[in-house]
Amino acid sequence: MKIDFYYWAAQCPINYETLSLLDKYKDKIDIRTYNVEKDFDLAKSVKMFFPFLTVLNDEERFRAPLKSSLLDKLLNNEKCVEKPYIIDFGKEKYKGDVIPLTKDNIYMVSKKCTLSDSVCSCDKKALFLSKYCDEIFGYLNVENDNVLGGAEYIPSKYVPYNIPRNDDYAFLTCLYHSSTDYDYKYYPLLELEKYLKNKYSKIYAITDAIGTFPNGNLQWFLEHGYVDEGVISEEKGYCKLHLVSKNI
Repeated sequence: MKIDFYYWAAQCPINYETLSLLDKYKDKIDIRTYNVEKDFDLAKSVKMFFPFLTVLNDEERFRAPLKSSLLDKLLNNEKCVEKPYIIDFGKEKYKGDVIPLTKDNIYMVSKKCTLSDSVCSCDKKALFLSKYCDEIFGYLNVENDNVLGGAEYIPSKYVPYNIPRNDDYAFLTCLYHSSTDYDYKYYPLLELEKYLKNKYSKIYAITDAIGTFPNGNLQWFLEHGYVDEGVISEEKGYCKLHLVSKNI
């Protein structure tokens, strides 16, 4: 069995965790890893629009995080089907304390943005973001030190995905978390847009048509002033990705 794992450096803390997991299986599986941080052509050729992408035996694509349970099933030749995560979004906007996301508090996202509450992987993400962003990486919606939602960005010219790149464009890398009860994403994104307005004219994002990942869904963005730029990729049985934008 062969696994090709494509990842965008430490943009997502799960990347670090996945590399550590794959290392444990290197004697059982033919594993090859590719960091697309500087290789925009490779990211384009494999149609990569997630911070990580796993390709099994040059054919089957997985977008979800890898876990040992999945790898064990694949080793046992069990059929594994990845299903999209689709929920009914809560409409009521919920605002806790909206604070800047920086290297000093990025550890707070470890409980919900990692597979193992890994503060170390969040520290690696902070080092990665520090190369491309100013002191502020985004904004968090928090309550009692619990992260309810967040919005993060990177200047578009550093994004390996096949998107418009320009000094005047920002790219929304992460928008989280979706809930059936409340909208926790609105306020951190609002603050991020205000912050980016001082330096950029437009913000781009990628979202699924109906699913929650990535950043989803399309209707949410349309209801909050974003324009649908069209479908940029379709993963059969999993998602139809749209590029959206907003003049800020």
